[in-house]
Amino acid sequence: MAKILDMLQNDGRFGRLVEIIQTLGEEKMLQGEGPMTFFAPVDSAWDAIPEPNRAMILNDRQMLSHLIDYFTIGNHKCTLDALLEKNVVQTVEGNSIMVRNTDRGTQVDEAVVLEGDIEAENGIIHALDSVPFATLSQAYEAYMAVSE
Repeated sequence: MAKILDMLQNDGRFGRLVEIIQTLGEEKMLQGEGPMTFFAPVDSAWDAIPEPNRAMILNDRQMLSHLIDYFTIGNHKCTLDALLEKNVVQTVEGNSIMVRNTDRGTQVDEAVVLEGDIEAENGIIHALDSVPFATLSQAYEAYMAVSE
């Protein structure tokens, strides 16, 4: 079985995310031992962020690094059922994200899970239809706090 980064690279839906991970040099983390849970927005999720916001995010390495940490739950391989049971989980970044069932499906903050429980050797991936905007704003706030 492949590690999380290999799974993302081989899937075809996560080209932008893989590019971001490689730009940041975060490959080691996603190739690491784990276990971890990783929320992976598909390419169309990045495309849906309005310009100039997308340009600002994609050109800011520190902001992107915060985002990758927001997409990661360390030391736990959480299935969707386990996430729903907990309802709120803490990310590597230190902030919490909410996972719940809605009429739109299972949601991570505001993003809908397109496919959950994608097994990898070092963890589990949940594909998201959008970049969670609560996550995006939290990442921005954390980034601004560090920058000041």
